Amino acid sequence: MFCLDDLEPLCQQCAAVSHAGHRVYLLTEAATDCKAELKTSLNGLKKKMISFEVVTQTCQHVSRHNQAEAKLTEEHIKKDFESLHQFLREEEAARLLALREEREEKKRGAEEEIDRMNQVIHSLEEKIQLVEEELDAGGDGVGFLEHYQDTMSSTCHREPQKVCRPLIDVAKHLGNLQYAEWEKMKHIAPYTPVTLDPRTAGQSLRVSPGLNSFHITPGLSHGQEQSLDLAVPIPANPERFHPYSRILAREGFESGLHCWDIAVGATKNWTIGVAAQSVSRKAEFEVCPEAGLWCISLREGEYRALTAPAQTLNSHQLSRVRVRLDWDEGTLDFMNADSETHLFTFRHRFTEKMYPFFESTALCGGFAVLAKRVNISVESDYVPVEDTAITEEDQVMKSESCTEGDINASSIKTNSKISECGRLTEDKKMLICSIREEKKTIPQRCTTKDQLIKTKPAGKEKTKDNKTAAKKQSSKPRLNVTYHVSLNRAHQQCE
Repeated sequence: MFCLDDLEPLCQQCAAVSHAGHRVYLLTEAATDCKAELKTSLNGLKKKMISFEVVTQTCQHVSRHNQAEAKLTEEHIKKDFESLHQFLREEEAARLLALREEREEKKRGAEEEIDRMNQVIHSLEEKIQLVEEELDAGGDGVGFLEHYQDTMSSTCHREPQKVCRPLIDVAKHLGNLQYAEWEKMKHIAPYTPVTLDPRTAGQSLRVSPGLNSFHITPGLSHGQEQSLDLAVPIPANPERFHPYSRILAREGFESGLHCWDIAVGATKNWTIGVAAQSVSRKAEFEVCPEAGLWCISLREGEYRALTAPAQTLNSHQLSRVRVRLDWDEGTLDFMNADSETHLFTFRHRFTEKMYPFFESTALCGGFAVLAKRVNISVESDYVPVEDTAITEEDQVMKSESCTEGDINASSIKTNSKISECGRLTEDKKMLICSIREEKKTIPQRCTTKDQLIKTKPAGKEKTKDNKTAAKKQSSKPRLNVTYHVSLNRAHQQCE
């Protein structure tokens, strides 16, 4: 006997007493049942092992794919940098050649000038020798006097001109050198506003090394995908579209205004637009805003806006399409980039990151994201100051801060000018005395810089009559202003 519950052999007496109610079988029957259960468990283990082997193979597959992609990417990086290095080497050679040419030109000019000066020096040496021989001859008679005029004329020679040869224009060769070369690089290093993400490319899409275009590779059956290295299949990663020939851009937008142009060329069937980050990558669905896609398409020679239901667009044949996404305003515009005509506008309140979306089903067809022109500008620290209009009432309010201390300071400054001058006319002395007498009767406040007014009446509010009087009196010249002008003139006379 054998108890399957306790998994132990039994005698008939034990089976009847201590194992009552258990599954008790004969040994042969128990062995058969246990073998069946063991086979079931064995089959489960084999299935698990197969699953782990599949996962292992997938990891190995991904590893080989990454190795191949890394190798190709490294080659492309080296190629791109080599083109930049070659450009810099050519620019360096051109710069050095220009410097050498200028150096040789300056050198030739200097050598020609030196040769000319040497000829003049040689001529002067001959004349000096002739004059010295004439003097050493010792003649003081008629012969000397007869040759005097000729000898004297030979000593007349114009003064040499001070020659200042032009120097090497160092600033031309070194001024903003690195910036100038960097600015030239924009012609060999195009900028595309969006770049394609190969991780999302589905089926038979082949992405260019520059990640700005793709095409459908012929000879691949539906659902068969290959990487840039045709020997290594593309892994079915979660980001990849399957089974459709679709691809997203690497850049996602969740704010701001963005625009990019697409060259569709002669591709017969295509779809372009934007996709929400949460759009399904594996399931089959119809392209529409409800599925997280806002697109237009060309199918069977007809342009459509893929709304629900789709709307037919009246447009001539398109070769370049402009997509303009204003995430904040919730608009997506499509335009004919060649004629600048409007095609269609989606309006939606976007709530997640949006990615440029591309699809093509035409054999050998594809798209290219067009490069944008790059403009380099230099910021200026200058900030223009806007003129501030000051009303007459503001001037009156500001002038009320004028106190007797201001007048005293003005008088001190004037007295210092008088002391420097050292002399004044009798009229000016009398004028100074009158000003000092006036200071004693000046009220504590004045309404404008150039006008004294009476002390304000007590009260919390100003009356309109006081304001009107202040404005009328502001046009009359103030005595201390005339005083300052007179002193300034006196000071100029003393100087």
